[in-house]
Amino acid sequence: MKRFEKIFRGKISYKKIDKYVDLVRMTLDPDDDMQIEFDIQDDYQHIKIAVFDRVLN
Repeated sequence: MKRFEKIFRGKISYKKIDKYVDLVRMTLDPDDDMQIEFDIQDDYQHIKIAVFDRVLN
């Protein structure tokens, strides 16, 4: 499992957050499962991306 976390301080547009998530997705295998959690407040945004590697039998 891989985990990516980023804290954006201040007011950040959703376009910048989407750009960060898209950049992380481009570095990963498209077959891996992802779970995205976010905590959006007035003064910061905390983004957590957990990537579950697929298991090959």
